[in-house]
Amino acid sequence: MIQVKAPGKLYIAGEYAVTEPGYKSVLIAVDRFVTATIEEASVAEGTIHSKTLHHEPISFQREEDHIVVSDTNAANQLKYVITAVEVFEQYAKSCGKALKHFDLVIDSNLDDVSGHKYGLGSSAAVLVSVIKVLNEFYELDLANLNIYKLAVIANMKLQSLSSCGDIAVSVFTGWLAYSTFDHDWVMQQIETSSVAEVVKKNWPGLYTEPLQAPENMEVLIGWTGSPASSPYLVSEVKRLKSDPDFYGRFLEQSQSCVERLIYAFKTNNLKGVQSMIRRNRSIIQQMDKEANVDIETPQLKLLCDIAETYGAAAKTSGAGGGDCGIAITGDHTERASIYKSWRASEIKPLPFHVYQGQ
Repeated sequence: MIQVKAPGKLYIAGEYAVTEPGYKSVLIAVDRFVTATIEEASVAEGTIHSKTLHHEPISFQREEDHIVVSDTNAANQLKYVITAVEVFEQYAKSCGKALKHFDLVIDSNLDDVSGHKYGLGSSAAVLVSVIKVLNEFYELDLANLNIYKLAVIANMKLQSLSSCGDIAVSVFTGWLAYSTFDHDWVMQQIETSSVAEVVKKNWPGLYTEPLQAPENMEVLIGWTGSPASSPYLVSEVKRLKSDPDFYGRFLEQSQSCVERLIYAFKTNNLKGVQSMIRRNRSIIQQMDKEANVDIETPQLKLLCDIAETYGAAAKTSGAGGGDCGIAITGDHTERASIYKSWRASEIKPLPFHVYQGQ
């Protein structure tokens, strides 16, 4: 039996701009996981079991490059798992691997106990966990970059608006600077080339760089209890492209801010990190006002304002509109006060930590 885990994520800075190729963001992997377990099947049939979807194991067959399950409803619910398996096995066959029957189990603790989503990128972690466990099962020993690319190819077959930063940090873990690739170019490659050929190519715009946090820096995470719809919010913000002057200005301001944030990381400058977190919040607030989509909801504003009263630098995380906010502090004594005030305002502190990989 083989078991692997893929962490969830939170954006720290660069949201929305990161959907454009070449514009940088900073993310963290958090110590909450999707876990994938696999073992070779004892019969000539495979099964997939997603514990979080409350399914009994679903049997599957292969038809050419496709995984086919008899239960249509289950097939839809398991589409991320199934697509990841299909993409990986196309790659494995190109490497001369004979396909095997297996039993695959997926479990997750990325949501709260009642099933509410924290916004930690569960779909990305599912894709990554499946690719990682199949990589070990078929003994391909793939580099992280290739695991990322395979998960992205599966993701692009299912949706097109994601920057795939959540996939990147789920693979590389820790603190990560990231910019996305040219989506049109990659999609064209997917449509005209084999999976192996797409993985082998250099992807224009793609950038990943691990970062080391300044000494004594701590990330506090608060959850509003209200889920956000990232695809809707991103699509609404994309409308700002109709005003190229404003949208271009937003992109350049975000890029400059994130570049300075990355420099603060590299120079062990906590105050510089906090300054750029505040600057990024202001840039996103300006864009939010122009797009009129309520990225920083009243509850997220309260979360940030509470943290700021205790000297922390705070902002929304990810698409906003609900889900989580983050606060950056260098004084560990502030944590208890911020948590207490958040709780009093019905904001749930999430005691998660940055996950640095296995």
